[in-house]
Amino acid sequence: SLGDTAVYNLLVIYALFFMTDIAGVETLAAGHIIFISTIWNAFSIGLIGYLSDRFSFAGGRRLPYMKASIMPMSAALVMMFTVVKGSALFVGIYYTVVMSLLMTAHSFFMIPYEALGADMTTDSGERTSLRSYARFFMGLGNLTSIAILLPLVKLLQSEGLSQERAWQASILGIAVLSALSQIATCRWFSSKTTGLPPKLKQQKTVIKEYWEVFQLKPMRLLLAVTLLVCIANVFSSSSIAYFMKYNLSISEESKSVVFAVMTGFGILMTPILSACTKKGDKRIVMAGCYIGAGILSIGFGIFGINSLLFLCLYIIAFTIGSSAYWQLIYPMLYDISEVDEYQNHRRREATILSLSKIILKVSNACATQLLAGVLFFFGYEPDMLRQSRTALWGIQISLTVVPGILFLTAAVFVLLYPISKTKHEELIRRLRNRC
Repeated sequence: SLGDTAVYNLLVIYALFFMTDIAGVETLAAGHIIFISTIWNAFSIGLIGYLSDRFSFAGGRRLPYMKASIMPMSAALVMMFTVVKGSALFVGIYYTVVMSLLMTAHSFFMIPYEALGADMTTDSGERTSLRSYARFFMGLGNLTSIAILLPLVKLLQSEGLSQERAWQASILGIAVLSALSQIATCRWFSSKTTGLPPKLKQQKTVIKEYWEVFQLKPMRLLLAVTLLVCIANVFSSSSIAYFMKYNLSISEESKSVVFAVMTGFGILMTPILSACTKKGDKRIVMAGCYIGAGILSIGFGIFGINSLLFLCLYIIAFTIGSSAYWQLIYPMLYDISEVDEYQNHRRREATILSLSKIILKVSNACATQLLAGVLFFFGYEPDMLRQSRTALWGIQISLTVVPGILFLTAAVFVLLYPISKTKHEELIRRLRNRC
């Protein structure tokens, strides 16, 4: 989870900012690059989910895909955060191809890895516990890719490296650390899982497999939650770099404080959410977090954020919602595996996760494109040291009000999710009796 999260955050938080403010790519062009790459990635995610559920190699149906993706992912990550020179067409093609490769390699690790959680146990409580441990290491991934990156870039610049070389060297270090964490994960799981694929009476096409999963009502509700929360995450995570640079004009040290607060509070939320889900239903816990984060985010947007302290308070409010998603969405998706088995007599853990990730990627693509369009609409100029008042207002709305509204809407769909802990336990009993 450390390596997975580090790569993901670099893509979501810094890809747009790096291309516009470091590599000099025009804002709308950078949005197009991310949109095209992410749409391509949605198709590759669909493929890996289908393959991982059905085709096993030496080592099982999860680990071979994970192992094969590590080195390409690391190489593409460094290439993505390298400044290239040339015509606008050449630069655009370069970043589109490299980002597409990076996202594809990341998906070939991520989908089989996350499916292991459903493979290991059918107990809802154990699945939630597994994700709590994973969430802790996600916090370390956040620390690596968010809190450390900018101070490291500044340190290397102070040692004489150019801005472009400092970014490249910092990303190289993160890529190596991420690869080591992923290699360690594969080595540990090699002795823990067999990964034998289920025997299916009837092989179906990719489209039919995904259509059957989509027809499950709980799946559609969680897809709606994923769509809304991921758009909120992109708006907030991508806007914050612009907000700190232009709205508050804070130093690199202050930026590291903000990201440290985000990372630290995210780690702190792990045992809090774990304790809450042991005492109550995870649906209620998730919805409550979304409602709280949504109301507070809108409040910060209305009353404004004019200091480092208030920005940190906003980050805490937003992290309440984002932590609830990343820690609880996977156990809820895992539970759908039993619904699928009960209704369709098939277990498709990776397919279920892939469908969720397809929606995540499409929402990320649309949200990044939309954010770039919003910045352009409000008059954002990447070459300007100071932005207009209208541009600053657009950045603030993107950071606070838009995510707040999306969180509140997501809470409604969570409350409609029909699989409670009691219902899932009853479903497990029925499946055992049927066998």
